[in-house]
Amino acid sequence: MQLSTETHILAARIGSTRSILLHLVLLGAFGIWIPHVKGVDFLDSQILGAYACLGLLFAAPATAQAFEQGVKSSFNQATARIFAGVLYGEIVALLLTGAGIATVYLTHRGGYVPQPDWETLLKCAAFGLGASAMLASLAALVAAQFSRRLAMVTLRLAFFGLLVLYFYRGQHLTDVGLSAAVGCLAVAALLIVLLRRACR
Repeated sequence: MQLSTETHILAARIGSTRSILLHLVLLGAFGIWIPHVKGVDFLDSQILGAYACLGLLFAAPATAQAFEQGVKSSFNQATARIFAGVLYGEIVALLLTGAGIATVYLTHRGGYVPQPDWETLLKCAAFGLGASAMLASLAALVAAQFSRRLAMVTLRLAFFGLLVLYFYRGQHLTDVGLSAAVGCLAVAALLIVLLRRACR
């Protein structure tokens, strides 16, 4: 029940005209333009792996923004916001990745188009899901314990760290296995335990 409520609230928030236009711009840039420019190179496992992890960039901020300033949230509300945020982020990541792959195939009809490495893509997607859950849980914990503003600042620092990590170690993204996803989920579970205490 609480999850349904929070999902509807999130849907209403991203259903504004401004938000819809922003999402369309993102779809056009990351789902059509970049894949069109990259061509078959877009199907490289490192690029697709990064796309599969894009959900964390949407899930965590959406979770943090669900917390109102000065309003105490229950644990059920907080966890529902985490699930709703992660669901939203993964849907965006799926749409962008799917649109990108479709764009490459549609713009190279009649030519040779290699198959994506589906196994590696699925592993990266699992890691992206775990990372989304971890960062969304962190955002919820900081927002519940302190404030939404501090949660957003924390996420900006985390995203900057991830950007630096990808810049220097991005080639190893495809080597990430399910163990990394499980590790992220374990950290998320720990953060949720701390969240329960913060919501008392």
